[in-house]
Amino acid sequence: MDLHTITSPSFLKELDQKQLVELSEDIRKFLIENLSKTGGHIGPNLGVVELTIALHRVFNSPADKFIWDVGHQSYVHKILTGRASQFDTLRQFKGLCGFPKRNESEHDVWETGHSSTSLSAAMGMAAARDIKKAKNHVVPIIGDGALTGGMAFEALNHIGHAKTNMIVILNDNEMSIAPNVGAMHSVLGRMRTAGKYNKVKDDLEYLLKKIPAVGGNWLPPQNASKTA
Repeated sequence: MDLHTITSPSFLKELDQKQLVELSEDIRKFLIENLSKTGGHIGPNLGVVELTIALHRVFNSPADKFIWDVGHQSYVHKILTGRASQFDTLRQFKGLCGFPKRNESEHDVWETGHSSTSLSAAMGMAAARDIKKAKNHVVPIIGDGALTGGMAFEALNHIGHAKTNMIVILNDNEMSIAPNVGAMHSVLGRMRTAGKYNKVKDDLEYLLKKIPAVGGNWLPPQNASKTA
């Protein structure tokens, strides 16, 4: 697919599974080719291709608000919202910003120049939505590194206390710019490597893939339950 022809993410809702896989491959190739010339955050963006496609396929940006934390994982979001043709200017003077930028697109609703701000921003947007009695979704996407920041914990405390309706996505990609430390990092590490956790995840994926019209052509992992 010619990514330069994309003007809106709404086209994703019309693609079948094969086309979505092909689109993912095209985006990864595009990122590698372009970032090898301009520089930029290649690892975090190669890791969020399917996640970003899924978000734009399920939700309706810009009515639904995506808040990327710290923001360097937003390149795929920029491609899907019509900015592929600007990638040769990435991180250059008056060029495409390496982070979400509100004056670039209506799909960029929060500027993240520092980490750990997404949850508090989302809390504010959700509160404003509720005051206006609107129905849109607020979806912060926070990395495992940004989650360890103090502002993120304060926001989680506020969100839980207010029982605010929002969807928080933890992108636990181990792609922080420096090694993570602290108890939260240790807990996430233990979850990733826990045998029971991985078995439950594999079994649940196996079940979902068997649902007609939802599942696709997929082979179950060797340790997935055959009786589930």
